[in-house]
Amino acid sequence: MTQILAVYSESGGVTKTTSAVSLAMAGARDGRKVLLIDLDPRGAATKWVGVDPVEPGLHVGAILGNDDPEGWAAQLAVPSGENWSDNLTMIPSNREVANREKAADDHADTRLKASLRGIDADLVVLDCPNRQGGLITQNALTAADTVVYAAKPNEDGLDGVDGAVLTVRRFKAHRQALGARVELQEAGIIVGAAVRGSVWTRDALRAIAELRQAHPGLVLEPFVPDRVTVLESRSAGTFYGDYEGGKGTFEAYRQLARKVLR
Repeated sequence: MTQILAVYSESGGVTKTTSAVSLAMAGARDGRKVLLIDLDPRGAATKWVGVDPVEPGLHVGAILGNDDPEGWAAQLAVPSGENWSDNLTMIPSNREVANREKAADDHADTRLKASLRGIDADLVVLDCPNRQGGLITQNALTAADTVVYAAKPNEDGLDGVDGAVLTVRRFKAHRQALGARVELQEAGIIVGAAVRGSVWTRDALRAIAELRQAHPGLVLEPFVPDRVTVLESRSAGTFYGDYEGGKGTFEAYRQLARKVLR
């Protein structure tokens, strides 16, 4: 069965997109058919992978704005192109996607899930927006069977995980109260851009300790090393794992993928 993994934080700049793209690439290079969906209106993953919609306007917002999008995900997915993987396809985002938060239609939170029915993929990775429980996030959580939280070892990382965990648990409680089946499982917290070399700052060590105390059993290891190569490759539209300076970072994500992916 297809695994649908949401990568989530309610803070920006905490390696959410890096984690989503890295887990998608780890799955693709391990032989899985992977679909990466950019649900963030800022389109950070879309810009990084460098894809365009199949036609103007046919980005992920077309799914979220249609009352009958069953099977659309397969139609809107585009190849990731050179420098990535033949096993990776993507549905891009656009700034217009933010307008979907205002939708008040009945069952608008189930559209992404409907679009994925029958998808020919082993793994779907959702790069969620960094916001509290709005309609886009509700679509992600309704579609997903697994959620992983992304954090840097700092205050923004702590706040983002705290908010995301609260949103996920409220979502699950609400679904259970309605008598709906809840399949969403918390796979853990990925700590990205954690350390350069062997030097840990006191703030980073404190943040790790606070994450462990607040969310026992959820902090995953290894911690992902911080490398300038990752930022440089994002600017260049290439994958950092192909460069010597990024191999340590990608190896950490591959180890994490073995814990997070089925």
